[in-house]
Amino acid sequence: MPQVMFRLLICDDHPAIRTALRLLACEGIPGGCEVTECASAEELLALLEQGRAFDFLTLDLQLPGRSGLDVLAEVKQLRPDLPVMVFSADENPERVTEALQAGATSYLFKSASEQSLAEALRAAAAHRSTLPAPYVRAWKGGQGLDDLALSTRQREVLQCLLRGMSAKQIARALGISDGTVKSHTVAVFRALNVSSRAQVVLEAHRRGIPFGA
Repeated sequence: MPQVMFRLLICDDHPAIRTALRLLACEGIPGGCEVTECASAEELLALLEQGRAFDFLTLDLQLPGRSGLDVLAEVKQLRPDLPVMVFSADENPERVTEALQAGATSYLFKSASEQSLAEALRAAAAHRSTLPAPYVRAWKGGQGLDDLALSTRQREVLQCLLRGMSAKQIARALGISDGTVKSHTVAVFRALNVSSRAQVVLEAHRRGIPFGA
């Protein structure tokens, strides 16, 4: 069977940024890349409402006339399992946490080098997250995978959390009750020694746990 190309959706109001992302993705992602671009929240939401299939979204937080976090929340309502990398000039650590808490899978500063951006896109195609190095260093977490005593269902819940899905979305996706989702989420938090969704993403990143595995 022919290899399915990685389907990347780019949302940024700066044409130069979109061009750079497109070129790096097309040149650096193994197997090829199909890129769709949009320049506003309205265009982005319209594309998602049309039902087009995408594997990954890069999202600018500074879109004209809209709060980027509000747009992210709308994206996650329309496509709960679509991984999102916030690509933003906002380097405030609190903004990183807010984006992860709102459902982002990755966060990259626009001040990052071309090499870092290319690596982030390759990581996305390999179902791995990208986070700013200073932010990762600031978080003291555990290491390794072998000590995660999670059941199969709890690992499924972990994967949903890494994709930014809400408790209700997880319940619908897995066919379980909200209470069961809460119970499994508590177990995931305990296993990773974290207390929030943002910390789940960060600790999974530190441990090398891919999303969508």
